[in-house]
Amino acid sequence: MDVVFARTLAAAIGPERVIAAVDSRSGRVAIHGWKTVLPITAVEAVQALEPYCSEFLYTHVDKEGLMQGTDMAAILAVRGATSRRLTAAGGITTRDEIESLHGHSIDAVVGMAIYTGQLSLDGLA
Repeated sequence: MDVVFARTLAAAIGPERVIAAVDSRSGRVAIHGWKTVLPITAVEAVQALEPYCSEFLYTHVDKEGLMQGTDMAAILAVRGATSRRLTAAGGITTRDEIESLHGHSIDAVVGMAIYTGQLSLDGLA
């Protein structure tokens, strides 16, 4: 994986100011609006980018917007690949998923479940 841009950006502004977004489709990193799939896994991308950022936003594209739950195993694999702060997105639908992610020190991005009313914000802190 070519990390020249990440290295250059981190050198210019400091890695503490960089959040790297890693999107995964079919087990591989997806770019260009999720249309181009690279021959690298999310875990490999996170490991390569970790020296150049302070945080990751990981989106599991396969589950995005489907209201069928997320892929916890994929998210936990990314969690295991980095000591950096991690926020996960893609299919997070229930309080149980949010609490499970929180238990692994992972923040959650929840969209469709809130928009559709499937997940209430009552009691969430």
